[in-house]
Amino acid sequence: MKQQTVERGDNLELYLGQIANLFDIGRIISKTQKKQDIIAYYVLNKLTYRLFYSWQGFYHSGISYDGKRKKADFIEQARIIGEYIEDTRARKVLELGCGLGPNSAFLARNCPEVKFDAIDLASRPLKRFTKIPNLRFYSGDYHDLRKFEDHSYDIVFAIESLCYSTDKAQVLREAKKKLRNGGIFIIFDLYQRNRANPLSHAEEIMWELITKGVAANKFECEREVEDYMRKEYSIAEAKDLSFCILPSFERQESLARPYFNHPAFARAVNVLLPFDVVKNWFVVLLIPTSIRREIMCYHLHVLRNDG
Repeated sequence: MKQQTVERGDNLELYLGQIANLFDIGRIISKTQKKQDIIAYYVLNKLTYRLFYSWQGFYHSGISYDGKRKKADFIEQARIIGEYIEDTRARKVLELGCGLGPNSAFLARNCPEVKFDAIDLASRPLKRFTKIPNLRFYSGDYHDLRKFEDHSYDIVFAIESLCYSTDKAQVLREAKKKLRNGGIFIIFDLYQRNRANPLSHAEEIMWELITKGVAANKFECEREVEDYMRKEYSIAEAKDLSFCILPSFERQESLARPYFNHPAFARAVNVLLPFDVVKNWFVVLLIPTSIRREIMCYHLHVLRNDG
C-alpha cells in the first residue's frame, strides 16, 4: 500500500494517523505532567530549540503582522513590553519563566537604567546574558515569589510560561504582591479558544497531544483565565494575536512533514533520540491546524494592579 504523505493544509485525520503509526497516542495523552517533567523537557530540548527554532534562545512563538516569518518576529513580545517600560517610566521589572533569558536580556540592553530580575524553573540562562549588569537571574518556582521584595516592581511579565501553571490564580496573586500600586502584569500566552460547539473526537486528541507534547497538563480556555485575572486586576488591554503566530509555526510544520512522510527514518530517529525531543515533531505538526480551526488562540493581556 502506498504511504500517504503529509502536505500543508487541514487534514487532521491523516496527521493523527501518521502520528499513531509512530507513537502510542493513548499513553501520551494519559500521562500527568509533573514539575520534574517540565524541567526535563526544557533541559533536553535546549539545543533542539536553538537549532530548529531560534538560535538566540527564544522558546516562544514569533509574532508576524504581515504573514511572513522573519527573525525579528521573536523579539516582538519584548519590543511591546519595552514600549510599556518607556510609557510607564518603569525602573524595576520582573520576568516569570524566563527560559534561557533572551527577553530580559534584550530589554536590559535596551533599557540600561532599568533593573531586571528573571526567574525560571527549568532552564539556566545563556552565559552571555548573565554578564549584563542590570539583569539578575534566579532559579525557582513562580508560584512562590517570596525571594522578591513586595510592592517593588513597576512591571511583571510572562511570555508563554503561565500555561504551565497548575494554579494560575496563585501565580496572579504572587505577581500582584510584587507590583507597586498601578503596576502592570503583561502576559503573552496560549489558550483554548472559547467555543460554542464542543471539540470533535479528533480535535480532542489533537489538543491533548499538543498539551502533553509540550509537557503541560492543561491549556485552559481564555474565558477561565480571564476570570482569574479579573479577581486580582483590571484588564487594561486584551489582544488576539492568534493568526500572527501562524508563520513561525508553519515553518516548523514544514520541517516536520519529511519526518512523518518517511516513517522508517522516523522510527530510527525515535530510537536514537529521547522521547522528550522527538515528540516535538507531532507538536509542531498539529499546532497550525489547531490555530486554523480556531481551537488554540494566542493573546496579549495587560493587567493593572489597582490596589
